[in-house]
Amino acid sequence: MKRLLLPLLILIQACASTSEPIFICDYGAVSGERCTSAIQAALDACSSQGGGRVIVPAGTFLSSTLYLRDKVELYLEEGAVLQGVEDPDAYQPYIPHNDLTRYDSGNGTANSNCVNDRQWMKAFIIGDGVTDAAICGPGTIDGSHVFDERGEENMRGPHTIIVAEASGFHMKDVHITRASNYAFLGYALQEPVFEGVTITEGWDGIHIRGAQDAVIKGCSFQTGDDSIAGGYWENMLIEYCEINSSCNGIRIIMPCDRVIIRNSRFYGPGVYPHRTSGEARRNNMLFGVSLEPGAWGKASGTMQHILLQNLSMENLSSPVATSVREGSVAQDLTLQNVSASGLTGALTPVVSWNDLGFRSVSIQNCTFTR
Repeated sequence: MKRLLLPLLILIQACASTSEPIFICDYGAVSGERCTSAIQAALDACSSQGGGRVIVPAGTFLSSTLYLRDKVELYLEEGAVLQGVEDPDAYQPYIPHNDLTRYDSGNGTANSNCVNDRQWMKAFIIGDGVTDAAICGPGTIDGSHVFDERGEENMRGPHTIIVAEASGFHMKDVHITRASNYAFLGYALQEPVFEGVTITEGWDGIHIRGAQDAVIKGCSFQTGDDSIAGGYWENMLIEYCEINSSCNGIRIIMPCDRVIIRNSRFYGPGVYPHRTSGEARRNNMLFGVSLEPGAWGKASGTMQHILLQNLSMENLSSPVATSVREGSVAQDLTLQNVSASGLTGALTPVVSWNDLGFRSVSIQNCTFTR
């Protein structure tokens, strides 16, 4: 197993700014009202002074699409709620600057995720190619479960946050709830860090397609779909997380290189039901970690150097599943000190959906029981 090189581990710091903070209420934001223009004006003003902190105070502030800025930290104080408006037409899409089509998946299905689909790329908060932008604080971002019959599965609305083609994005402590699609969707990210983030309800929690040197640390998930998902990761560390889902805990659908998942707890059943299970509203948790390169569309490349270490799993189907599709290769999967109880599916350490599995698997000190 190659050593995971993550220099950010020694550089992670709480969100902070040395310049004078800017308050959204000074730009006309009023609790209980729609404040898109006021909040955006505060973000832009902060950017014009070279960056800093924009503060959302206690209260509920309604908004449509907001754009993050370079070196600007959007800080939500205790009791602050930034809430998306109910109108799906009020949101704008992220429009890629470069060709991101390698990250498309599910083409031709109800789960088609295409970067050139303006409906799919809509979001409440957008980080468009930003550098060192941040969202921090103990407050809440509420996506409000906006329904849109033109969206994925004829029901999903805008993502809560899209950050794409960006570097140094940092999210700390904030609570994201009721996402209308994914709570966070990232594309082509350099050194993103998520610390102490809590995500409840909605569909996927943190879903990243394309990342280098990424950290997800000390986060808590209670999601209606996969808690963490994506692929094309290089140097990804996921640790000290609490993961609860009505689908999969962690689902990697594209090749990746050097992923460590350690010191975390996976537990079912899902606190919030699967968002697209219809009237059944199922909440059973499927797999702790599902490794599926190419399962949602051809994804050429190799999934390798995957370490699952010091994990506990409770009340789900099976600990680990693989589904390697034509065009993808998988090798070097290591399980160390993984314990799972209350399993409803296979007791084997790794369940494979097809004949293409990992070329090399090492299992050390693992225990699995009903």
